[in-house]
Amino acid sequence: MRASVGIEPESGLYYEILGDGTGYPHPLLFIHGGGGTGRTWRSSLGGGAGWADLLAADGYECWVTDWPGQGRSHCRDLLTLRYTDAIDGYISLLRDVIRRPVVILPHSMGGAIAWRLVEELPDLVAGVVGIACVYPANVQDPPEILSDDGTVVHLRFADTGVDFHVDRSRPYTYESQYFTKQSVAGSKHFDPAWLPRMGGSVMGPMQLLQRVGAIPGMPTIERTASFAAKRVRLVAGDEDPAHTLRIETRTAGLLRSWGADAEVVWLPDEGIVGNGHYLPGELNYLDVLSVVEKQFAYIAGSSPGIS
Repeated sequence: MRASVGIEPESGLYYEILGDGTGYPHPLLFIHGGGGTGRTWRSSLGGGAGWADLLAADGYECWVTDWPGQGRSHCRDLLTLRYTDAIDGYISLLRDVIRRPVVILPHSMGGAIAWRLVEELPDLVAGVVGIACVYPANVQDPPEILSDDGTVVHLRFADTGVDFHVDRSRPYTYESQYFTKQSVAGSKHFDPAWLPRMGGSVMGPMQLLQRVGAIPGMPTIERTASFAAKRVRLVAGDEDPAHTLRIETRTAGLLRSWGADAEVVWLPDEGIVGNGHYLPGELNYLDVLSVVEKQFAYIAGSSPGIS
C-alpha cells in the first residue's frame, strides 16, 4: 500500500501513514522493538502484507515508525543512543505531529516507549495493545554480570537465562543464542529458512544494556496516576521465553495497581498455540491479527474484548 511519509524534525524519527481512518476512531501508532524497523509491521517474515497494510485496507489510520537512530530515521550515533532518545522522539511525534489520541502497538523493547507515552501524554493515548512487549522497569530484575573489561560485558539475562556479549565500542548485532534460545526458541510458526536473514539486526549497545538492566535507563514509571482507567491488553504466545504467562501476568498486575484496566491476552486461551516472539510475522500472523483486532474494538468501547 502507498504511504505518506515524514520526519519528526527534532529527533529525526521517520514515519509512514497508511489508511484513511474511516474504519476506526483512533489512529494506530506502531512501535517496533530493538534492532527492528517499521518493516515489522509492513510485511510478514514470509513476505506477505503486514499488519499495518492489512489494517489500513480495512479503514484504520496506521502510523508506522522507525526509532530515532534506526532504519530510515535520520542518522544518529548508535554508540551514544539511549532509551531516552527514542522516547523523546515519540513524545514529539505524538504531541506535535499526530496530536490525537492513539492506540499504541508496541512490540518487544518498544513497550518501554509506550509506557512512557502513557505517563507523559495520557490524554493522547486511548489505549495500548502490547505485542510481546516489555514491562516498565519498575519490575525489572538485574542480569548476572559474568565479566566486564570496561569495553565488552558478558551477561546473563534474568528473564530467560540467555547470554549476551555487548561491546560498548560498536553497534550490537544479535547473537545466534538470542534467536535459538529466546526470540525463536520453540516457536512452531517460524520457518527455519528465515534465520539467515535475522542476524543483520543491529541496535545501540547502550540501549540493549539498559533493556537487560545492566545499566540504568530502562524507563521506570513515576507518575502512575496517568494509567488510571487506561485500557491495556498484553498479547503473548506460549513459546516466547521472555514473555511467559508469569511475566505477562506480573506486568498486567503492576499496571492494574496503577489503576489501568490491564489484562493478558494469552494466545493459547484463544486456540492459538506455539507462537514465539515474532507475532507480527510468523506463519500464522493473520490468526494472531484477528485476536489483536478484537482488542482494538474493546479499547474503542464497541466490544467487551478479550480478558
